[in-house]
Amino acid sequence: MVKYTPKRVFVLEGKIYLELSYDQFKQQVDTYQGRRFLPLHGMLMEVSEDAYKAFYKDNRRQKYLNERSSDNGDFSYDMLTTDEFNGEDILVDAVSDTAGQAERNLLLEKLRQAVASLAEDDQQLIRVLYVEGMTERQYAEKTGVYHNAIHYQKKRLLAKLKMQLTRKD
Repeated sequence: MVKYTPKRVFVLEGKIYLELSYDQFKQQVDTYQGRRFLPLHGMLMEVSEDAYKAFYKDNRRQKYLNERSSDNGDFSYDMLTTDEFNGEDILVDAVSDTAGQAERNLLLEKLRQAVASLAEDDQQLIRVLYVEGMTERQYAEKTGVYHNAIHYQKKRLLAKLKMQLTRKD
């Protein structure tokens, strides 16, 4: 039984599909007894028995999965997808990048050791600029040293630290 009235019916005659109106199809329904038809986009189309069985097997499977999901309270983020928003975008990857984190930790430890190997004045400059967030100009005013001298000292220190960090041990 059809839930809706199809606009057209396509009947396979040999290797060619004939297009009929639904009224024409109903008038000749006895002629098409035993043939298999699938609903497609508001129409009926004759298909082979294998295609018919596969279609309804897939339908039953999908219905079963939907019922299981409903019973289990499953939620699909695809349901949130619209033209402007992808529902999967709200998912957060809780799995951390362990290898990346380990590499960052090793690099931080190497940086701590490199900074510790600097002279006390150089360590103070690094601490003031990068930990306390003071600008070069502020530090220059505080210490009474020219701003250019602080800038070049910082550049020299960063180059020295970079060499230590990139050096193969």
